[in-house]
Order: sequence, then C-alpha cells, then structure tokens
Amino acid sequence: MVGTGALGSVIVKLATLLGDGYTMLKSVRKDVAFLERELRTMQILVSMLAGMEGLDKLAMGCMGSMRDLGHDMEECIDRFILRLDENDMEMEAAPTFPRSTARRLKTMFARHGVRAQIKKLKARVVEEGDRRRRLNLDNYVQMMIDPRLAALHGVAKDLVAIDGPRNEVISLLTEESVDLKVVAIVGGAGLGKTTLAMEAYRKIGRHFQCRASMSMSRTLDRDKLLKELLSQIDQAAFHDCQSERWDKDQLIRQIRHILTGKRYFLVIDDVWKEQDWKFVKGVFPDSHNGSRIIVTTRISNVAKSTCSNSGGQLYQMLPLNYIDSRRLFFRRIFHSDNSCPPQLEKVSARILRKCGGLPLAIITIAKLLSYKHQTPDEWERLQGSIGAGLSYKSDNHGNGMGNISLLSYWDLPHHLKTCLLYLCIYPEGEYISCEEVKWKWILEGFIATKRGNWYQEAESCFNELVNRSMIQLVDVDDDNFERYCRVHEMVHDLLISLSD
Repeated sequence: MVGTGALGSVIVKLATLLGDGYTMLKSVRKDVAFLERELRTMQILVSMLAGMEGLDKLAMGCMGSMRDLGHDMEECIDRFILRLDENDMEMEAAPTFPRSTARRLKTMFARHGVRAQIKKLKARVVEEGDRRRRLNLDNYVQMMIDPRLAALHGVAKDLVAIDGPRNEVISLLTEESVDLKVVAIVGGAGLGKTTLAMEAYRKIGRHFQCRASMSMSRTLDRDKLLKELLSQIDQAAFHDCQSERWDKDQLIRQIRHILTGKRYFLVIDDVWKEQDWKFVKGVFPDSHNGSRIIVTTRISNVAKSTCSNSGGQLYQMLPLNYIDSRRLFFRRIFHSDNSCPPQLEKVSARILRKCGGLPLAIITIAKLLSYKHQTPDEWERLQGSIGAGLSYKSDNHGNGMGNISLLSYWDLPHHLKTCLLYLCIYPEGEYISCEEVKWKWILEGFIATKRGNWYQEAESCFNELVNRSMIQLVDVDDDNFERYCRVHEMVHDLLISLSD
C-alpha cells in the first residue's frame, strides 16, 4: 500500500525471518515477533491516516515518523538477511568440518550482531509507540473513520421507545386497501430501521399466507436474493431449484407463481439503489388482496421511489430523546433503567450527548463498557476516544454513524482482531458456515491454547465476536446449533480497508 511506505514489505520480511529458513537465538526471535506485531498496528494506523483529509501537524509528523522508521528498518533487515544468507553459503563450502559445529562457531558473531541491531530497532519501535499513545493517535483515528457497524437481525431485546413507532408503521400497513402497498422506513445508519421493520413483521406477519425477510447489499446478487426469497416461501420449490440449477428467469417465474393469489408480507432491508428496487418490485405480483411490503433504506430518493405507484407511504426514523437514550444505555450495561452508580452519572451523560440519540451508537458503546471495569477513569478514557459530533445528520445517503469509528475493532484483543480480519476473504453479504470458519481459524494458526483443545478455543473466539456484534448469526436450528453467520457490509468494508 503506497500510503504506508515500506511498512508492508518490512512486515513480510520480518515474517520471513520468523520462518523455518533462518535460525536465530531465542531472544532474537522473540524480539522479531514483537517488531512484527507492532508494525502491523502501525501499518493499519498509517493507512487510516493516509486516507484522511485535514490532519493536524502532530498527526502528520507522527505518520511521517512511522513511515521513516519503516524505511530504516527495511534497509537494516535487508542487511541482516544478506549476512545470514552469506553465512549459510560459507557452511556449504566447509564439507570437511562437521556442519553442526561449524554453524555454531561461524554464525555466533553474525547472530549476536543481528541481536544488537534488533535491540536498537525494538527501542525505536517502543519509542514510536509511546509517542503515538502520548498523542492519543489511535483515538484520533477512531474519531475520524466510520466503520458503520450494523445491528443484529435476530430477535431484539431490551428495546426502548419501540412501541410507538412500531404501532405507527403497523397502522400504515393495515390501512384498508386491497392493492399491494409499500411502507418505506427511511433514516440514517444506526437509527434502528431494521429493528423497527422486524418488530412490525413479527407482530402482524402471522396474518399473511406467505412472508419472508431479506437483506440487500450495495452490489446486488440477484440470483442469491431470489433463492433466499424462494427458500422462505416454499422449501420444496427451493429444493428443486437447487437440484435443477434454475436460472434467474426460472426463479422469477416460480416465485410469481407461488405468490399469485396469496396475501403476502415481505421485509426488504437496506435497499441502496432505485434500479435494484425496480428489479425486486417486478418480481412481486399484485393480486389485489392486501399484500404488504416494508422497505428500509438510508437514501431518501430510494425511499420515494419505493412508494411511487404503490400507494405507499414514508416513515421517517428519528433519533432517541435523552430520556430514552439513557434508558437504553443503562439497560445494556446494568440491565435496569435506573441503576447507574452515582460516580458514573456525569460521565455517562457526556457519553450519551456524544451518541446523539443513535441507538446503534448507544448499544455499541454500552457493549464496550460492559467489558471494562465500572470506574470513572475507564469510562472517561472511552468517552475521550469517542470524539464530538456523533449526532444524527440526515443527508441523501443517510450516513449518520459518523464518529463511532473503530471503537469496537480497536477494543478487540489481538487474537480476535486476527480472526475477524480473516473474514474479509468472503464476498460481501455471503452466508458463511460457522463450522467452516472455526476450522479455518485453526488451520491458519490463529488459535493458540495452552489446554490443547483448539476447537473449544475457536468456538470461544467465535462466540465472543458474536457477542460483540462483529459477526451476525443468520441461521440457528431448533437445537440451538449455529449453522450460518454473516458479516454485514458495513463491517465488511472496515475489514477490507484494514487488510489492504
């Protein structure tokens, strides 16, 4: 990556030194492993800063210093590798002397020379890390970058202020009309559009003959969406589709045939483009028997498009007021509306002001705090990292999450960051086998356990990422066995940006 200078190539070379091709003293290997870990953090940070505008002089200076360190380290490591390779060649030219003895004698000075240089590099990396922490640069990035974390699609719990909006949406859906009607829920990221849609769906869905809920993505896979719809409305037809490998036109014909004459209720979540909506809308027949569709979108023009020519109506999502924000925040941390310790009252008020009434922001930060000690110092540190101006700002694209940033990612332990980053290899929106993920983590060497039970440790990592809302479960069977998960496109974007 151009923006990170030589840091990327240095990391590769450090990983090479740690491989089986080079023998080093144990203490040197330990220091090299430390350098590799620290430089990976620097690479992520520099790549984030390189993509930002309006950096202050301190941030620019620190970014330049980390790049310079990368270039100096690359030059030094190239010399190490050359010396070690030359030393190995000398061993090949000494056939009359026992190789093991020759290696120990002839590499001793070279190895200890490397050790001294590695110690100097380690000191510079430690110094750079201390400087970064003094400038609070990690939190600077957290204030500037928007990872756009997503809410879970499962059954919501500890909801606040949902009854009124849900009843309004249901009222719009149940107005007397035999025509197909669309209700579009529109609002910025993090306002709870999906939660509201699914609450209405669960409340009145049983009154319809066919029902289904689907999530779209910015790059729509039409075949995949149609198969998901078919699997929910007719399992037998879906089985035929899989075995006979139906094409898109066959899928559309079958779905229209199943829905024709039936009263159906659909939730189409997260629509990004008008042309995608036109394609999906064309699949659904209007049998004039009171079928209903809920669409959620963050883009006002798309919302208007979904309602045109369908007698549809818009429902505008609004942020929570302070009282409801406070209730949600305390429920998620203390499992009660009014159980905040007195010493945390003032800092919690400052945190909530920065959340600006965004439910997802409140839930995300509450989850982070639930993993920390309930002390004013811990809360103040997190409050300082959030940054100001997190409030909802409506625009044509509805990007209102703003400065939640990388809080959830940066708060993960190192091994969980590695496991999560691995998921960027899957396409956006793909349903991923939970078992496959766990075993791939094990095979890639991401799981380390002193107990020797790798699978148990992988399962623990998976569950913690689910608990932190970084992975979403999308298919759990009757025995509570987790079969499939997904990474929402917002988290997927974050992982792609971190792994470049």
